[in-house]
Amino acid sequence: MTNAERRAAIGGFLWIVASVQYFVAQFVVAAQWHPPYSWRDNSIGDLGNTACGQFMSNHVCSPLAGVMNGAFILAGLLTITGVALLRSVWPVTGTASLGVLLVILAGAGKVLVGATPENEDPWLHMIGVVNLPLGTVAVLLLGLSIRHTRVGMFGVVVAAFGLLGAVLMLFAPELLGVGGAERLAGYPAEIWLFVAGGAALLPRSSSAEVLAQMP
Repeated sequence: MTNAERRAAIGGFLWIVASVQYFVAQFVVAAQWHPPYSWRDNSIGDLGNTACGQFMSNHVCSPLAGVMNGAFILAGLLTITGVALLRSVWPVTGTASLGVLLVILAGAGKVLVGATPENEDPWLHMIGVVNLPLGTVAVLLLGLSIRHTRVGMFGVVVAAFGLLGAVLMLFAPELLGVGGAERLAGYPAEIWLFVAGGAALLPRSSSAEVLAQMP
C-alpha cells in the first residue's frame, strides 16, 4: 500500500467514525430527556444546551449536553482531518477544490457549535449552525466533480435533499418543525460522508483514487 492509499483509507475511516458517533450521540443524549426530546420541534443544538428550562419556544433539559457538545467537536475535527487525508482522491478542478474548502469550513462550524452551546453564546452558535448548508453545498460540489461515479451521483442526489432542508430551515420551518428541517438540511451530508468514507476503504489496487474510479 502506497502512502497515498494509506492516507485515503485513514481519511475514509475518519469520515465513517465522524458520522457514526454523531448520530449515536444524538440518540443516546436524546434518550435521557424528561420530558421526551422532540425530533421534530427541538433543534439539534438543544441536545447540547447546558441549562434546564425554557429556551426559545421549547422546554430544554439535556443531562448529557457535554456528550453532545463533545460529539459536535469530534465530528468537526474528524471531518476536517478526513478531507485533508482524502485530498488526493478528488480531481484537480476548481469545483473539487471549492468543495474541499467548504468541507473544512463545515467541519469548523461543527466545532464552533460544540464549543459554544446555544444558551451560552447564541450568536457564535448560530454562526456554527451555518455548517449545515455549507456541508450540503460541499457535497454537491464534490459530487459534481466526480459525477460520472456512483458516489458522485449519490452526492448530487442527497445534496438536493439537503438544500431543500436548508430552504425550509430559513423560510418555512413550521412545515417539518425546527428539528425536522435541520435534520433534512444536515443529515444527507453526514450520510454521504459515511458512504464516501466507505468507498475510500474498498480494497482496490488504486484505492487512493477509488472515488474517482468507482464505476
